[in-house]
Amino acid sequence: MKSNWKKRVAGVIAIVTLISGTIGGSVYAAPVSVTTESITLEMPVYEEPLPQETVDAMLLGTYDVVANDNMGLVRSAGSEQEDYTTPEGTLAAEGQFYFKVVSGFAQITGYVGDAADVVIPETLTNPEDGESYEVSFIASGAFYGNDQITSVVMPETLVGIGSNAFCNCSNLQQVYIPDSVATINTDAFCMCSSLTSITLPSSLYYVGDEAFAYCTSLESVTIPGGLTNISTSMFSNCTSLKSVILEEGVQSIGASAFFCCASLETVQFPASSLSSILANAFAYSGLVDLQMPDSVTNVASGAFSNCENLRTLTLSKGLSTLQKDTFCYCYSLEEVVIPDNITTIKSGVFTSCTSLKSVTLPDTLTELGIINFYGCTSLESITLPDSLPEVSDSLFYNCTSLREVNFGANIEEIGSSSFYGCSALTSVEIPDSVKKIGESAFAECTGLTSVKISDSVTKMGKWVFYNDTALTDVTIGSGLSQLDNYTFYRCSALESVTIPDNVTSLGQYIFAECGSLSEVTLPETLTSIGKAAFISCPSLTEVTIPKSVTSIQDYAFGYTVENNTTFKNNIITINSYSGSAGEQYANANEIPTTVLDAPTTTETEPPVATGTTNTDDTTTSGSGSDTTTSTDTVIPDIYYGDVNVDGRVDITDAVYLSRALANVVTPNENGRANADCYMDNSMDSTDLLTLLQFLVSNIDSIPVYPEG
Repeated sequence: MKSNWKKRVAGVIAIVTLISGTIGGSVYAAPVSVTTESITLEMPVYEEPLPQETVDAMLLGTYDVVANDNMGLVRSAGSEQEDYTTPEGTLAAEGQFYFKVVSGFAQITGYVGDAADVVIPETLTNPEDGESYEVSFIASGAFYGNDQITSVVMPETLVGIGSNAFCNCSNLQQVYIPDSVATINTDAFCMCSSLTSITLPSSLYYVGDEAFAYCTSLESVTIPGGLTNISTSMFSNCTSLKSVILEEGVQSIGASAFFCCASLETVQFPASSLSSILANAFAYSGLVDLQMPDSVTNVASGAFSNCENLRTLTLSKGLSTLQKDTFCYCYSLEEVVIPDNITTIKSGVFTSCTSLKSVTLPDTLTELGIINFYGCTSLESITLPDSLPEVSDSLFYNCTSLREVNFGANIEEIGSSSFYGCSALTSVEIPDSVKKIGESAFAECTGLTSVKISDSVTKMGKWVFYNDTALTDVTIGSGLSQLDNYTFYRCSALESVTIPDNVTSLGQYIFAECGSLSEVTLPETLTSIGKAAFISCPSLTEVTIPKSVTSIQDYAFGYTVENNTTFKNNIITINSYSGSAGEQYANANEIPTTVLDAPTTTETEPPVATGTTNTDDTTTSGSGSDTTTSTDTVIPDIYYGDVNVDGRVDITDAVYLSRALANVVTPNENGRANADCYMDNSMDSTDLLTLLQFLVSNIDSIPVYPEG
């Protein structure tokens, strides 16, 4: 025996103990419950990126209205009305009318008569001095809330009607307004629910907000050309209004001017004077056909949104921008041609146009905002022009009939969820111009069978192809350095995949639950494999892990999940390299492994044991720093000391044997035979001690035969 061998063995034992407790660690080690039947592991739950209710809240939140149970719209309570019960001024000598004198003219301030048909005289007399005054104005609230009058004839001397003058006259049916009237102020006829017709005089140049709002029996109206600007909510919620004629001279249609005019089917626009249609102007109206004159240069947000009956649309050639939500929820719109002058389409313009089958985008288009075609479930094909630099987020979200996408030559980015839920899409070829693909870009495309990612793509987000259950053919470009978490999660038809060179990391659950995946090629550039990367891949029976891999997280290979319970599946064999992360992971998780670089000739460096094939009993030998072997020796079936079957005898075998004796790992048949370093046909601590003595050169050869 060589001197101090016990100290040297003690030192090696300490090393073995330390390594046995740490080898594999969080990177390679088997999960703590490897010796039990199952482990609780909750699989990732995919949350839909942009549910319909979220989009509805985004778009409908801009409308300052209250919806009733029938989805009609009722007027929101505003500021409290003034008290009109006590009229100002003097009761006229003619009776019935109160008035006050302003600048020498009479202004009617109230009506106390009981007649249903009211005729307002041209003059009123002051009973105190007998002076007569020409009636020029009906003051604010003069007839407010009078439910007895049914008709009103105004005098030719009248020039203006004050705010709320006839508001809430619920039985008022007919009104004659003379050509002398120039102004009608805010809410003047608001909520006159029985008013069936109104003729606006050509002299009119100003009408206040909501002047005829909620006149629910009004059927038609002609706007004279002298009224250049139609005010905010002027005819909003006139639910019986069927036709509107705008005469030449009208320049602007105010915000919500015809909001919720559900019966309004046609609008005759002026040929050349109209330039602006403001926000929500015709929202929730009954328009069927829209022929927008080319003089229009501005259409504001939501101008024609929720026009559920709108079928045909001709846009102005004077427009350069379509503002957000312009035609969203136009459920009957089937075809749209965007004119060449359009350069910008803001977000949500055609959201949920569920009948839209065809859209032609111009070559001038440089911006196409988010959710523009969200939920357009009838859209079948789209050609994106070369002028467009990106496919914006959620652009074609849930376009379930979309079968063909022609990408422009200059698109650099495909946004998050851009094609989410496009279940009719069967193949996608990412053009060479694209550099980035956003999260969930093609998730839930359940009809997608083929994907080709170009070499130009350098970044790709999580969940990109999640649950694409028909996907069988994937080509991943060489520009990517990492594949993010969940990229191909639940692609159940995917059978084979080649990860290209340059990829250094695979994310968590990247191929989890790919039930048909049977072949995976990993590149020599790969360094890390994420948690549960190939969990629940029952068809994957063999995988080769390159030497370059240094990190393999828990459950990456060899495990199956059912109902959030994880089992070892005992299906896969790992091909690995001596001392590599792949070998360590396989050993730590009791997965069969084939060492690809096991030597075919004996080693010449101590203290490596060698075997020979020229005797019945294989003997390995060493002599301190020198070992003499035959040059044609091959690894025999029994290679004493090589417990981990890697073709060498070194400290890792002692570590492995120590773990095996602790029932942490289980050597295969060859490993158990090689472990019998003390020839007693058993594997125990004596074998470990004998192996350690050999490693510190205390003995020259193994196995050691028991005395006697």
